[in-house]
Amino acid sequence: MVVAKRPRAGEVKTRIAATLGPDVAARVYESALLDTLDLVRSCAASPLLSFAPPTPEARSFFTALAPDFALAPQLGEDFGARLVSAFRAAFDTGARAVVLIGTDNPSLPRAHVQSAFDALARPDVDVVLGAVTDGGYYLLGMKHLHDVLFQRIAWSTEVVADQTRERAREGGLHLVDVASWYDLDVEDDLRTLLSDVRTVEDGRAPRTRALLESLKSEAAK
Repeated sequence: MVVAKRPRAGEVKTRIAATLGPDVAARVYESALLDTLDLVRSCAASPLLSFAPPTPEARSFFTALAPDFALAPQLGEDFGARLVSAFRAAFDTGARAVVLIGTDNPSLPRAHVQSAFDALARPDVDVVLGAVTDGGYYLLGMKHLHDVLFQRIAWSTEVVADQTRERAREGGLHLVDVASWYDLDVEDDLRTLLSDVRTVEDGRAPRTRALLESLKSEAAK
């Protein structure tokens, strides 16, 4: 499952927009979204996209963008509530395990997602978490909806992953960490991604890479 916003200038990637402008930030977000959808398509799992805002216009946009994905609006007043609604929608489809990712990690290796499903296949594992270097997480997976994981979390801070682990311990849940990764939150993160995909050359994040290469070339003129 992918959680995503409609990519509109001024509404996405605000910290990147602070240095590169809202239009560039929206282009970065859209390219990352498209690469993320392709990543999910490459996985042996049923794809679902939980979208925001929960409007008819956004639904139409994502229907056209990803006709092969089931769609579910994100509902709730805060981010935790919206994640709960996303997981609930996924489990309502009859899913036996759900792995959620965002759109901030277009260069994420498919093996990281597969390792989450592999961990959930173990009977002793309740939750899987993939942390990011800034203290949040890029991936969360479970076999049943555990609301406790979204309670008393200081969203958008460096303690989100640690607090999620603590909520799991409080709920008596066995949480397993998968490999960490990086987000695209600020301009320096774009350089990290470009260096990463240039070094490995394995075809990850082709649209995001092409956009960043173009921006770099334009800046050099």
